[in-house]
Parts: sequence; structure tokens; C-alpha cells
Amino acid sequence: MSRKTIILCLVSLLILAIMIFGSFAGEVHAEKTKVQVISWWDFTASEPLIQLKAKFEELNPDLELEYIQVGKGYADKVLVMIAGGADLPDVMMLAMDKVPIFANKGAIQNLGKYVDEEYKNNLYPVVLGALEYNGSIYAVPRDITSKVMFLNKKMFDDAGVPYPDENWTWKDFREIAKKLTKKDSQWGFYFPKYNDGFYHWLVQNNGGLVTPDGKASLLGKPESIEALHFLQDLIIKDGVVPREIQAQQFGASDSAPFIANKVAMVCGGLSMTVALKNNNVEYVIRPLPTGKRRVSTAFVNSWTMPKGAKNPDLSWRVLKFFASKEAQQIVLSTGMGLPACKDVDTTAFVQTHLDNKHLVESLAYSEPFPTPLYGVDFFNLVQKEFDLMWMGQRSVEDAVSAVEEKAAKVLAGQE
Repeated sequence: MSRKTIILCLVSLLILAIMIFGSFAGEVHAEKTKVQVISWWDFTASEPLIQLKAKFEELNPDLELEYIQVGKGYADKVLVMIAGGADLPDVMMLAMDKVPIFANKGAIQNLGKYVDEEYKNNLYPVVLGALEYNGSIYAVPRDITSKVMFLNKKMFDDAGVPYPDENWTWKDFREIAKKLTKKDSQWGFYFPKYNDGFYHWLVQNNGGLVTPDGKASLLGKPESIEALHFLQDLIIKDGVVPREIQAQQFGASDSAPFIANKVAMVCGGLSMTVALKNNNVEYVIRPLPTGKRRVSTAFVNSWTMPKGAKNPDLSWRVLKFFASKEAQQIVLSTGMGLPACKDVDTTAFVQTHLDNKHLVESLAYSEPFPTPLYGVDFFNLVQKEFDLMWMGQRSVEDAVSAVEEKAAKVLAGQE
């Protein structure tokens, strides 16, 4: 065989190899499976979702994560999709207060067969209760928002008021709020008047909103009434909390008066630090002041598997990743929220702001925000009946009585 012939043969073999490899590579690319995740966030601008997608695809090269956004009225729209048998995504973002509703309607799948004891034991205690319905797990955690107290450093320093230590009490808090208040122009504290805005004060005083089974109101307890009097007095008697019309002149967000240097203290979670940093507001963090007991409250956002998901095992691969140490590390580093797993490294997080330790420590003594099946209706009732109370135009007792009168039927889904 001539040298020319040999060269031609080698070239032909090389071309054939390239064609085969190219075809094989094309087949591999074609086999990459898309996994759809639905949420209410704008995924093009959400750094946490962007990083979660990149890390997931790095760890799962056979899969591609595809986000779908549903905006206003998210929960209701998704329920309609599920009820109507629409082509459903593989994974769905869900707030913890919606988990019981979706589970009760059979709109999300029980994850009991996937979640093992090792994983449960690695969660902070506050998390597990937020993901369960009737004793079964229906969700995995996205992140946690646990309450602490933010202090406006400039306002404290300008007034010459020392920062409280971590063992401060309700009495200490009230005295500090008075020192930082200037009538109708500056206030010591602000809290939003919806249920999550004042629930932690109730539980610190051994009161509450609803019983653990979600069937009865706890607002009539003497401890709840005492806590509500304390909060009403801060607004009406002491004048250390702005009325809503005063607070909202600085913006619609809970942190707006704080950012405007008009409110010296506000309760919040990790996500609040993003707005404070973006607006160059220097802050100090302390645990919530202690009432009759030390306790904080937490809200847990979650990920779920919708009914009718095409491939449950594939959905679980995504859910398992979102709840993993790697994903929860991203959750923490991007400010999405606090991590649900105990083994997430918080060292760098604390080093960026030493007071961040109070956010981490609060996870050990937090309790979940209550999520009764008909909680949305009950919480709307509370907010409606309490509006005049916060304005000083109705007594605490009258407002609570108005709620108690309807509570049992509302919590039973009969109104």
C-alpha cells in the first residue's frame, strides 16, 4: 500500500471518528433533561436562584434547571393549574403558611418516603414543624427568617444611648424606646400591624394566636391580652411607635422608617440586612428583648413537589439538592435567608458582621409561625378587628372579643 493511500485512509478514519464523536456528543446533549421549577421570583434578577441553578447543574450534568415565574396571586394561580390538570412543573416554591392548604387539597405530594431520619436530625428544630401537615412531611426548606432586633446605630449614637446587651428585657426595651423618641418626628420603635409583625411579642409573654391543632384562638388568654396592652401602650400612651400613616410617609416597606433614620429599632430577619446595606444604614443586631421567656419566631419558606409531577424521583433530586448543605450555603451567602441545616458553615457569615451571631443563635430558640389550615381567613379577621385597636379607638378587650366571637367557625372553615 502506498504512502498516499495510507494517508488517505488515516484522514478518512479521522473524519469518521469526528463524525461519530460529534454524533455521540449531540446525543448526549439531546439527552440532557430539563427540570422545571416554579416560583414567584424574577429569576433573571435573583442572585440566589441564579447560583442555585449553576450549582445544581454542576452537580447534575444530565439535568438542566428551568425556572418559571408566576407573579401576583401566585398560590391561587398554582392551585387552579393543579386542579385543572395543567402541565405542571417538577418543583414548586411555597411559603410555609400555604403548605397545610396545599397538602389538605392534595395539591402537593407527601415526601415521607424520601426524607430519612438523618436528614431530619440535621435540621434546626423550628424547621421540621413548619414542613409538616398531620404528622407527615410535605416540603423541604428554602430558607428561614428568624426574628432579631435591629438598632439604628446613627440614632443611638446621636442620642448618646448605649446599645443594650443581649440579656435585655421588655422593661429595658421600653425605656430605651422612650429615650430615642422625639414627639411626632422620631420614634424609638416600629412594628407592622399584621400578625407576623407582633406574634413574637405574644409568645414571649406565653400567649399566642392559635392552639397547636389550629382549632381555637389563643388571643383570649390573659398573657396574650397583657402583651397586646404592652404594644398598644407603646403607640398610644408612650408615643414611641409611629402610627401607620406616619410610618408610611417614609415608604411602604417595614424597614423604610428605619432606613430614613426616623425609627431607632425594628424587628426583622436576615433579608432586612440587604436593604440596610443597599442604603448604607449602619446597624447593630441584638436578640429580641426577653419577656416571660426567651423565644423568637421564624417563618420558613419551602420547596414542594406538586401533584401530577411527571417524574417524582426526578423532582426529588431537585428538592434534595435545594435542601442540601451546598444549597443552604448559597442561601446564607446570598442573603436569601438563614440556613435550615445545622452543618452549614456560618463562620464567614459571622465575620462579615459580628452581630450576625445573634441571627444564627436565634435558630436554636425559635418557634415556627403558626399555620392553621384556615389560617389566612383567621389572620385576616385578626387584622381587621385589630385596626382600630392600634389607633387607640378600641380597647384591647373589645378587639379580642370580636375575634373570639368568630374564631372557632373561621378556624373550622365554616365562615
